[in-house]
Amino acid sequence: MKLVEEFRKIAGDIKIIDKAEEKEMYSHDIGDIPVIMTKTFFEIQPDFVVQPKNTDEIKKTLAFANDKKVPVIPRGAASFGFGGVIPTKAGIVIDLSPFRKIIYLNKAQKTITVEAGARWSDIDIVAKKEGLCLMTYPSSKFSTVAGWIATGGYGINSFRYGHISQQIVSMTVIMPSGETKKITPTDYDFKYFESTEGEFGIIVEIDLILRDVPQGSYPHLFYFTNDKAAFSFIENFIKIKDVQNINANTIRFLDANHLSDVNYLMHSEVFKKSAGVLLEFGSIEEDQKFMKYIEQNGSMEEAPRYVASYLWNERLFAMKTKRLGPTLLPSESIIPIGTVAAFIEKAKKMGNAFGVEICVDSTIIDDKSALVMTPFLCDSRKLKYYINLPLVQMLNKTAMSMGAKPYALGIWNAAFINNFYTEDRKQELLAYKAKVDPNNIMNPGKFFSVQSKFMNIPALVFRPAIFGLAMKLMILLSPVIGKVATLLLGKDEKIDSLDFELTTHACAKCGNCIAVCPAYLVTNNEEVTAKGKIALAKKLIEGRPVTKEEAENVFMCMHCKACEEICQTNLELMMLWDALEKRVESKFGRPEDKISAFLKKVDDSKEYWEMVDRNN
Repeated sequence: MKLVEEFRKIAGDIKIIDKAEEKEMYSHDIGDIPVIMTKTFFEIQPDFVVQPKNTDEIKKTLAFANDKKVPVIPRGAASFGFGGVIPTKAGIVIDLSPFRKIIYLNKAQKTITVEAGARWSDIDIVAKKEGLCLMTYPSSKFSTVAGWIATGGYGINSFRYGHISQQIVSMTVIMPSGETKKITPTDYDFKYFESTEGEFGIIVEIDLILRDVPQGSYPHLFYFTNDKAAFSFIENFIKIKDVQNINANTIRFLDANHLSDVNYLMHSEVFKKSAGVLLEFGSIEEDQKFMKYIEQNGSMEEAPRYVASYLWNERLFAMKTKRLGPTLLPSESIIPIGTVAAFIEKAKKMGNAFGVEICVDSTIIDDKSALVMTPFLCDSRKLKYYINLPLVQMLNKTAMSMGAKPYALGIWNAAFINNFYTEDRKQELLAYKAKVDPNNIMNPGKFFSVQSKFMNIPALVFRPAIFGLAMKLMILLSPVIGKVATLLLGKDEKIDSLDFELTTHACAKCGNCIAVCPAYLVTNNEEVTAKGKIALAKKLIEGRPVTKEEAENVFMCMHCKACEEICQTNLELMMLWDALEKRVESKFGRPEDKISAFLKKVDDSKEYWEMVDRNN
């Protein structure tokens, strides 16, 4: 008997997803990893997926998993790109994305209590109606709260307000045994649920600290002759900020390549092709003190205020340049500020050898460290993509050799575990894992010990010693490997416009569309979202089998343009939907009865009208 059939006997009314085409949506995350690699290494399609409505259903699922000794993979919006939500040994995915209620806002105490799948954007909308707002949030504001706590926790405004863990009043977690615990930052168990990627249990509820809505937003963008000069300015500002009481919310560095790509997308010359530093302040007093500091420390070239405002307002669309690829491969690490400029210089030399243009986007997270992303464009449809792919880890390895640590681990950064944890911390975590999860059901086969098919032989590449030696060799040979590959296969040219096929590849798979999609709110089916429909379009283009039922999901759409308005890569989705519906209709017909039933379901949905009210 199949595992899912055994679960159905005890599941009650728990929503179960077990159709192959639907489970496929749960076999990947945002990362552009070749399918041939993931399918060769792992059992990436889950046995089935559950979408719990309450904690009792989560506990029931965990009890079944313990009894059968099968993996459980907690999943939010899957906007984490390091493989943390990819099944490695099939198992049960617990999809917390629909588990998104905002439970209670306490205006007097400036706190808000939410479920694990609540989106940062929804919290901000609700809070601002009461004169409050988020302290920090990720660049993907449509990701889930529990997902960011479990995977990273540094982002916008972290420079002023710190890591997300510093804004948590309490968390409710369900342990692998099914026990419910409410923990606070002062509790011993708290540290095991911060940035540990679902290894020790499932976060189900969070109580967060909010702040008053600031007086205003005052962004500044300064240009510098080179990357080193920009980071010299940043370091000098950090040294005096406390002395002169100048509090910036955010400090962000963008190199000339990044700003040039933004110009390319806009078909304009809004930004100077130069290294830039963006700072944002929350009050006129802070802004004036900062400008006085600038006047006292020599003249610097400042972009017009409207240019800085545009860049600040676009902070939630960090992957917009992907449409120029249509593939974007990033490395991401936390680097000591004093070595960032030297790392960038090495990274760009390595990129040049491979015939790719390294861009840099860095957020300063505290007085000592910067979160540095070095994305580069390529094309996953071309052979050179497989040559470019190792460059990501070569960049990571170079950063680690300069005192960095990875932003997160998942699967793809598992070889850097010794840079992420000290040996004592690693042993402490493993001991806790053995204690609370003796059956090892929680998200197994990830960074502690990557496990693969074929007697675990492919997983050997993730062993730190083997991986480190391979990367050192590749870095040493990179000038030769890169130049030969570029000579034989050429450079990837930037794409100026997208056709039907290129649009499917330019999708960032970020999940922004899921957060705002009325159809998803009503159906909890990712196939009806922009992300799901693009996956279907790609299957049709590639000639893969598509069922009539699967194809009909494209018509379950309000054509409200919400997905297009928040699309990371600015895709022209309404045009794509029209073209996709015509293709499906010509092959399967138009399901008028299903469309009518869907529209009635939306109209009858309390959640839908609450969303409309919340967003007005």
